[in-house]
Amino acid sequence: MLATQAAAMSALQAPRYSLFFLLKTKTQGYVRAWLGVGDYDLPADDVDLEGGTYLGIGLVGEIPALSQLIGGLGERVEFTLNGADEITLSLADDEADEVRSAPVNVGVVFFDEDWQPADEIAWLWDGVADVPAVDRSATEDEITRRVTLSVGSGFTDRTRPQLAFYSDAEQKRRSPTDTFCARVAGYSVDSTITWPAPG
Repeated sequence: MLATQAAAMSALQAPRYSLFFLLKTKTQGYVRAWLGVGDYDLPADDVDLEGGTYLGIGLVGEIPALSQLIGGLGERVEFTLNGADEITLSLADDEADEVRSAPVNVGVVFFDEDWQPADEIAWLWDGVADVPAVDRSATEDEITRRVTLSVGSGFTDRTRPQLAFYSDAEQKRRSPTDTFCARVAGYSVDSTITWPAPG
């Protein structure tokens, strides 16, 4: 992080970590943003395959709590950005199809006392974007533009049944020639499976 960025983050009394957002549009590449001041470069990794510059968006209106999938329940969260720039508004208004069903990743970087990264980014949450909503409000002095993006975990697609079982019959409904679950009925909670099978 540059010295000017570090000074600004210190002046804002920002925590020593920041969230990073990565959204891959269908044809226009990545949209990268981070909760901080100025641009921030991250190298390529196993999530952001190209690496790139993350736009500092400063204050975000609302940051929802993120949780991992527990008990097969899907999760939907909303990210709100106040004061959206023209590129973000264009994606939200005119090119919403670019965003719908796009993969979204959220990661965190921890910083040391000098505002240098203490470690590589840790990608914490994966989701799928829905259509963004744009809200504009105006007073005599200013116009405020707010973009809200609803993002669901991989299990929030309403076209899928709520419950799924690894049974042979259900697997045959999904893929008639698949025999992956053919022996599931022979297993029970009390059985111990030895791998590889004794010879």
